[in-house]
Amino acid sequence: MKVTDLSHVFSIDDRVFPGTQPMSWNRTYTCERDGYNLTMCNINSHAGTHTDAPLHFLPDGKSLDQVAVDRYVGTCYIADCMHKGDPNAMIEPEDVRPHEEEIRRAGRVILATGWNREFNTPHFFTEYPSVSLDLANYLVTLGIKMIGVEGPSVNTVEGMAVHKVLLGADVAIVEGLTNLEGLLGREVLYCGAPPAFTGMDGFPLRAFAIER
Repeated sequence: MKVTDLSHVFSIDDRVFPGTQPMSWNRTYTCERDGYNLTMCNINSHAGTHTDAPLHFLPDGKSLDQVAVDRYVGTCYIADCMHKGDPNAMIEPEDVRPHEEEIRRAGRVILATGWNREFNTPHFFTEYPSVSLDLANYLVTLGIKMIGVEGPSVNTVEGMAVHKVLLGADVAIVEGLTNLEGLLGREVLYCGAPPAFTGMDGFPLRAFAIER
């Protein structure tokens, strides 16, 4: 059994979406003074490798504690979309249609573009490859439970519409993935769920792939 970590190392100093406040932390108890360490964190719920709950874009959508954990655990097909790794590239249905049966069977799909290499650069948040609205609708017809991407979001231009299509169909969205190059065209066991956080619209997670 081989396990591949699909998450970026999380740092409080990671860049966040332009216009949102930076993260911070404060170690309020220390081993030297109190005998143990305890830290309070101000974390952006969509920083690093993270998931979007329906509540992120749907006012009456599910929060993380209401999302079934099986969205985040199970077979997943890693679709080779490396040819769509250029800035502002748009991933369309024809890019994944040759793998329709694999995606349908797995029930989860990750679109690998190589954009993980741009993590923590300024343009990571502004020029990432996007899931087109047509592709979002197409994947919903295949009955997927989860979609994963390497960019910080699924779409740069029609982000709201694409999110609403996917989240409205109860498709979990995982963004900011990495280390996919060695898994292209494979079916893996994906594991990577966020905490069951009441009222939360998203949160960082630790994702990994198991090759059996």
